[in-house]
Amino acid sequence: MQLSAVSIVNERKPVKERENYIDNIRVLLTMLVVLHHAAVTYGASGGWYYKEEAGGLATQLPLTIFVSVNQSFFMGLFFFLSSYFIFPSYERKGTSRFLLDRFKRLGIPLVFYSLVISPVTIYIAIAHQHPGLSFKDYYLNREHWIETGVLWFTAALLIFTTVFILLQSVATKKDQRAAKFPGNRSIFIFAIALGVISFFVRIVFPIGWTLPSLGFQFAHFPQYIALFIIGIIAHRNQWLSTLSYQQGKVWLWTAVALIVIGFPGIYILKIITHSELDAFLGGVTIQSFVNAMWEQTLGISIMAALLSISKYSLNKQGAFLKALSRSAYAVYIIHPLVLVCISILLKDFSIAPLLKFVIAGLLAIAVSFIVGMLLVRIPVVKDIV
Repeated sequence: MQLSAVSIVNERKPVKERENYIDNIRVLLTMLVVLHHAAVTYGASGGWYYKEEAGGLATQLPLTIFVSVNQSFFMGLFFFLSSYFIFPSYERKGTSRFLLDRFKRLGIPLVFYSLVISPVTIYIAIAHQHPGLSFKDYYLNREHWIETGVLWFTAALLIFTTVFILLQSVATKKDQRAAKFPGNRSIFIFAIALGVISFFVRIVFPIGWTLPSLGFQFAHFPQYIALFIIGIIAHRNQWLSTLSYQQGKVWLWTAVALIVIGFPGIYILKIITHSELDAFLGGVTIQSFVNAMWEQTLGISIMAALLSISKYSLNKQGAFLKALSRSAYAVYIIHPLVLVCISILLKDFSIAPLLKFVIAGLLAIAVSFIVGMLLVRIPVVKDIV
């Protein structure tokens, strides 16, 4: 999900048509998810099915910057976009039909991924190191039978949606006054508040701590929960229709400044305090506090910039972009298997890790979307994804 994908053009009135830019952002975010995991494969920190030995600082630094910027916003924006259309869908379908649809679109892929895609991906990742291991032996004797993998997102979304429905069922219906779209100052205060809350959560659940089986990293959940709620509020009050291009540029330059100044600043703090990486991940440390504040401010800045600018420059959608948009969910589900296969095929090639990252990432995006486009043509699959 990169800002360079957003072309800067002269301000003009948004096209009054379907909010195509939202679908286009989803495509962009899906591509960034694939690239994010490719970066982890070749040197960035993080857990993944298959990882190669990290290169030197020249490899690790750009990949770490890339995944850190991604982590600050891309899944939070996914939650925002996922919840943005929840309320009208709920009102149109009613409680029972809406819940049935959610469990079908979120629950079935989650079960299939846990029982099929995840174990196949893990087996492929380890089989080249254990030639005598059969898939049957691995599958029947695996340690964890529930492996949500990247579909921790759909598991969390299913939980958030169920809680929303429960709250709707007990809420009293009354006329609500429309809430004005928050100005830049309010957005900044919101980002600061998220940073503070994230800091306190990370005292107990540092970055990297994962809830077994479900794969939830609670260190990032304050942003996910907040953006899910904001997505519902935004649609009810039609906030996206009031986004301005000028506001987007303000947040774009804010994000650029936070990246250009933030990374060197955090590194200088590490040197001055003689601290290890763990000090930035959680606990009652100044390093964790600075990291949480920087991360959330950067993430909210990128989201505000991307939504505002895309509304004016990425609102058109031809046949190709429509096809990409239609298959994005399928791509999210299958890309781990595709990426691991491609990475293992490239493992014996003696090329620089950064170049491998580019090749594997781009190939995984291309192959995943091709497979995704084919999958959504299958009658049973297209009704689910």
